[in-house]
This record gives sequence, C-alpha cells and structure tokens, in this order.
Amino acid sequence: MRRPIPVPERRAALWVDAARAYSQQGRLSDGYRALRVAEGCAAQDIRRPAVRELVADMAARERRRAVPELHHFRRQLGVPA
Repeated sequence: MRRPIPVPERRAALWVDAARAYSQQGRLSDGYRALRVAEGCAAQDIRRPAVRELVADMAARERRRAVPELHHFRRQLGVPA
C-alpha cells in the first residue's frame, strides 16, 4: 500500500533523486520536469548546492538546446553556464 509522503522536504528530495536518475540515463527533459515538481514541493530545497550542481551538469550536457526550459531554469537559479 502506498502512502503519500507527508513532509514536503522529503517529497522534494525524492523528486531530486528522480531528476538525478533521469539525468544519468540521459533523459534530461524528464529530469527537468522532476526538478520542477521538487520545486513545487519545497522551493527552498532547489537552491541547495547539490541541486544547483545537478542543474549545471544537466544544462552542460544539453548542448542542442532541445530543452530550453532547462536553460531558463539554470539562469533562474543563478547557476553559471
């Protein structure tokens, strides 16, 4: 039986982990969407250094600019290119 995760920060951590897994698989669009869900759960957690590093890595690997939202998100977080 699945139960919802009651603590927003834990829900956000789950989605960040999902984004990391998607990123490792090269599924950057899915990773971006997972990060946006995490932001909706606990926006303050998205500004942590580890998440910022993940966003920087994802944006660096997404050179074709097929996911422009990811690059906008990177700039929004103040992550250098």
